[in-house]
Amino acid sequence: MTLKQIIAQAKQVDAVDFNKFLDANNIRNSWLDVTLTDFNDGPYNITLDDFDQYNISFYDGIYEE
Repeated sequence: MTLKQIIAQAKQVDAVDFNKFLDANNIRNSWLDVTLTDFNDGPYNITLDDFDQYNISFYDGIYEE
């Protein structure tokens, strides 16, 4: 899977579903800033370990560019 495909997915789903997508596709990632009880509440910042630590951010479940 390419970074472009991952970003396209992030734009189509909320933070909870994006996390499920990463897990389902075995995409290694690290959380930087999340609300553990609800990824769609507040910031959700995650780095993609296999893509030079590329950062993807959501706020209140909405992807931020």
